[in-house]
Amino acid sequence: SYRVPRGDEPATLRADIAEGLRFLVRHRILRTFSLMVATFNFATGATFAVLVLHAVGPGSAMGLSGPAFGLLTAMIAAGGLAGSLLAEAVERRLGRVRALWVSWLAGGLPVGVLAVTANPYVVGAAFFAGGAAILVSNVVMVSLRQRITPDRLLGRLTSSHRLVAWGTKSLGALAGGALAQAFGLHAVFAVMAVPAFGVAAGLFVVTGKALAEAEARAQRGWVSR
Repeated sequence: SYRVPRGDEPATLRADIAEGLRFLVRHRILRTFSLMVATFNFATGATFAVLVLHAVGPGSAMGLSGPAFGLLTAMIAAGGLAGSLLAEAVERRLGRVRALWVSWLAGGLPVGVLAVTANPYVVGAAFFAGGAAILVSNVVMVSLRQRITPDRLLGRLTSSHRLVAWGTKSLGALAGGALAQAFGLHAVFAVMAVPAFGVAAGLFVVTGKALAEAEARAQRGWVSR
């Protein structure tokens, strides 16, 4: 472990970014969260880049009209709204570690369901459940990130997390298009379901003991490698 410097604030934007990235890379739990989100965003980026081809039109697998497709994708947002309202209760009932496990596993449903069925009602239900789960995991993770990050580094850490975690979505879209062209649309969903669900394995790092130790270090201005 190392001690967060208490000296003068970095004088440049470059120094701010570098300090945030160093903190993120050296902190095992926060690094794991960022890599999990980056992997998940890659999978969803690939999936939703080609979803319209799978869902819209008389020759598509789902055969939806344009308005019906809009309603289908809106189910994720509706689920997200429900998840934001339920997140506190879910964390209180399950505990933060189990809440993360449940929400991350359920969060893969919008990708995985497309690999096994084209029924729009089943897909819509999975989109709703996945949207709710994603919001629950976001609420729990952001709360944890705030508790295990020293106050003076929180802004820099958040920026670094977003750089790592969200930069993969466009790469996923590129990969999804290439995969669909080479092997067909169904291959995109089947392949991307693996990281969408498998990314939850990163939570083996996030134990109750590890979180308690990280919170204690943050209070003292220390972070774990």
